Amino acid sequence: MSKLDCPDCGRGIAMHELETKTVAQTSGFQTNYRCPFCRSDFDDVAQLM
Repeated sequence: MSKLDCPDCGRGIAMHELETKTVAQTSGFQTNYRCPFCRSDFDDVAQLM
């Protein structure tokens, strides 16, 4: 199972542990992700992998 590192606390997070929030916008959908450990928000998980 692959993990990504939180950009703030550096802990390894499995994809199923990420908290997500998706919002509908006029241009489509925007998904934000949150670290379950430090509660830091980030936008793009692809660059963390």
